[in-house]
Amino acid sequence: MFKAIVVMAALATGLAPMASAQLNTRDKAFVTKLAKANTYEIQAAQKAESMASNARYKPYAQMIINDHTKAGNELKNIVAKADPSMQLPTDVSQTQQGHLDALQNAGNNFDTTYRDQMIATHVAALKLVENYVAQSGDNPQVKHFARSLEPVLHKHLRKANKLPKQ
Repeated sequence: MFKAIVVMAALATGLAPMASAQLNTRDKAFVTKLAKANTYEIQAAQKAESMASNARYKPYAQMIINDHTKAGNELKNIVAKADPSMQLPTDVSQTQQGHLDALQNAGNNFDTTYRDQMIATHVAALKLVENYVAQSGDNPQVKHFARSLEPVLHKHLRKANKLPKQ
């Protein structure tokens, strides 16, 4: 009896641990797109580390790898808690694969191609995150995570715009 009273009191005061909210269809679509974009960013940056001709691209690429690896790990943890049955994709979309192929085949135009892709993909990522954050009724942990990405994506975009064009 005493145990039941303690549990009820904890629930009433909000002291009991709360289960993570499940992922709805919009959450799942968002985290899937985000995971694919994250994988693309890391793979493109890895190419930049070895293929960029301008030395200023290498620290940018390393920042992308570090920040997107951290974000990917955080996203995996959030999804695992909210929906352990969901597996995030580890591949990229067809369009993103096309971008990676273009980088691979860019030759002397690698730096310009990479810079242009980083600007375009970070603009798209910001739009994806901002649209998701503007919706209501989604998983609060995913929503909080999405909000935390906005300043990082803005930083990446600002720095991409400052990369030399060639």
